[in-house]
Amino acid sequence: MQLSEIISKLENSNGKLPRQALERAIEEREAITPLLLDVLSNSKNNLEELSNRPDYILHICALYLLAQFRELSAYPLIIDFFSIPGDMPVDTTGELVGGDLARILASVCHGNIEPIKQLIENKKVNAWIRASALDSLIVLVVQGIISREQIIEYYKELYDTLFANEYYVPLVKEKSDYNIWTALVSNSSMLAPVELQRYIERTFNDGLILPFYFEQQDFEELLKVGWETTLNKLRNDILYSLIEDAISGVKSQLFWIFPSKQTRNNLTEIQGFSNSSKKSKSKAKNKKKIQQESRRKNRSKKK
Repeated sequence: MQLSEIISKLENSNGKLPRQALERAIEEREAITPLLLDVLSNSKNNLEELSNRPDYILHICALYLLAQFRELSAYPLIIDFFSIPGDMPVDTTGELVGGDLARILASVCHGNIEPIKQLIENKKVNAWIRASALDSLIVLVVQGIISREQIIEYYKELYDTLFANEYYVPLVKEKSDYNIWTALVSNSSMLAPVELQRYIERTFNDGLILPFYFEQQDFEELLKVGWETTLNKLRNDILYSLIEDAISGVKSQLFWIFPSKQTRNNLTEIQGFSNSSKKSKSKAKNKKKIQQESRRKNRSKKK
């Protein structure tokens, strides 16, 4: 199978996994990487076209393959794509933002978190993307790529900034505000940081946390069990791992892009899919549910 044929077979799907093309892409890693980088680069300039092509999955395949390849050159392209203001980057990538974007960012950044910080702090970026960028920092800590202390210090800076500027309004009314505060609190709580306790408690007192998504007792429990216990648990959670298997990643996205019962049954019959799909529990499941509701409203407005 030639490179052009591989790319062609990865371009569209009706719910069927292009396994052979993905396997060949992995085998041709060095040769196909420039083509995959071009796909990401071009996707940024073709969001409208992507939104009108629900069967198009080449950019999804490119994201997972380049993440598995640990391709540093993909990092700025991914940051640029997801830095586009508004909902289009979310609408054109299915459930990836609510699921594996954090893992993809962690897989290609090689410990350089400055671009991730810029994504987190950019108020024009979709709130779910910013939340996933926050998630990526925990992935990096769990994988031992950056230190827990480094992220605690950064979170402290974020709390100070958010509480100090015009973005902070007690009892916020915009859902995007809830998303950012909730993501920051839930992620920083995983580190069991006594250093951030006063900030976290203030967010609960001021009603800044998305109801039912993360509660004060969750923070208190994490603080009680301590970081080492939480770290050991997170090391066994796929949500906090790097991308090692692009095929499974694409497979999981097809499960959400083509949600018909027949398609889901076909995908779950593929060995290993049922295990990877179990990651959509608790936090991830709630995140997807709220995100889907938001996108349905956006699509209704467009009509």
